[in-house]
Amino acid sequence: MTLLMQMVRARHVKRILLWTVGGLVILLVGLWVAMLALLHATESHWLGGAPFHESIDVRSRRPHEITLIDDGAASLAERLRVIRNARQSLELEFFIYELDTASRIVTQALAEQARAGVKVRILVDMALPIFRLRPAFARELASAGIEVRYYNSASLVRFFAVHHRTHRKLLIADAETAILGGRNIADDYFDMSHRYNFLDTDIEVSGPVVKAIRESFELYWTSTWAIEPKDLPKEEVDTATDALAATILNPGDAERKTLELVSRINTDELPRSTCPDVHFVTDYPGSGVNHRRVFPAITATLQEARNEVLVESPYFVIRKDGADVIRQLTGRGVKLRILTNSLRSTDAWYTVSPLVPALNGLAMPNFELLAWRGEPLAGYGQWPNRSERWGVHAKRAVIDDNISLIGTYNIDPRSANFNSELMLVCRGDPALAAAVRSDWLRRASQADHLIEGNESHGVSALVRNADGKSVMLTILGIPLSRMFDFLL
Repeated sequence: MTLLMQMVRARHVKRILLWTVGGLVILLVGLWVAMLALLHATESHWLGGAPFHESIDVRSRRPHEITLIDDGAASLAERLRVIRNARQSLELEFFIYELDTASRIVTQALAEQARAGVKVRILVDMALPIFRLRPAFARELASAGIEVRYYNSASLVRFFAVHHRTHRKLLIADAETAILGGRNIADDYFDMSHRYNFLDTDIEVSGPVVKAIRESFELYWTSTWAIEPKDLPKEEVDTATDALAATILNPGDAERKTLELVSRINTDELPRSTCPDVHFVTDYPGSGVNHRRVFPAITATLQEARNEVLVESPYFVIRKDGADVIRQLTGRGVKLRILTNSLRSTDAWYTVSPLVPALNGLAMPNFELLAWRGEPLAGYGQWPNRSERWGVHAKRAVIDDNISLIGTYNIDPRSANFNSELMLVCRGDPALAAAVRSDWLRRASQADHLIEGNESHGVSALVRNADGKSVMLTILGIPLSRMFDFLL
């Protein structure tokens, strides 16, 4: 009798487990279908025609002075030089604006200029996981004459709206000079972190197209997605935050020591050239795929390739439309080589999950995919005590040694469908293309092949030397990442 009861209980427990697992699977599939349907309805049909402003797609065939900035320390030094030389206006727009040493140095330089009468404005994205420049800090900046606005304060209730972020990175001086590219304002973008740093790329441009770049900033600054700090719900009193905010404009020992090192950097040695054909493209403010302009511009520019394309992106999350672009390009004989992060070098393990099962399907002639190993770049770095773990973060490409693309666009669905991005295309400047290509090859020399033509090397190179926790999370995340890849 006891044995019979145990068997009945075992069947009962098994039935409960089966129903529970089955219910969870049905729930996940239902949620996935509902989200896809809502995404399609919201982003494709309900938003109407594609909005346009003349500043979001501008091409000039007048000469522009171009400076390539591949070095993080030099990028900080050049930013400070541009800020200090401004006489009328400074505009900054960033996805991340930290409160560390690099950001304090930049902020203090901006405050000095604001006090001298330069109009200074900062637009910062308000993605809550990385949002740092809170109203307490904005009030301190306002006391020095700096205006601050926040982009997209949508609540989590607006599921797809909250995923729309301004991923643009801009510094504009006097509507004459602009620095744009992959770097946010934080230590790890200027080689200053002792834990983890990004290998990145910026481009400085001076010439007529900068007026359009500034107009695009104005478009975002005045959009309904941008609000002033005073319009946010009142925050609870936080004495620690207030105390830290009170010091942001006062240089400390860390800032003084860093500025001493910066003063030794000669940015006149950065690669400089003249571009005869400059094309600036950015997305229109707001959510909706009909606001996105950068991805179509990239695919159109790739059609100009005849022999070779080198690409660098920190993430490589490919859906059908992206895979179709790759097949179309390589199918007409163009050699495509892409450098991205390995699991060890990435700052986002969940972007590796969808790549694991996709590797074999991407093996094709004329295509190479390489993964950065995560170690320090040989012969690179101007700061002491740099970190031992690095990730590639540049968003750039060079086509046929003649066309260079540098901007903020990552190879992932988020950049294609959600984020506001920007890109500068330079045609007819072989010196710039050669500099970009040289640095790409330098980084690629410390990367492993994931795909080499028809041969896929599997996931071993992708996860090599990664810690056990990251490997486990990546494997566990594969089913969810494949279902919800449009959010990555």
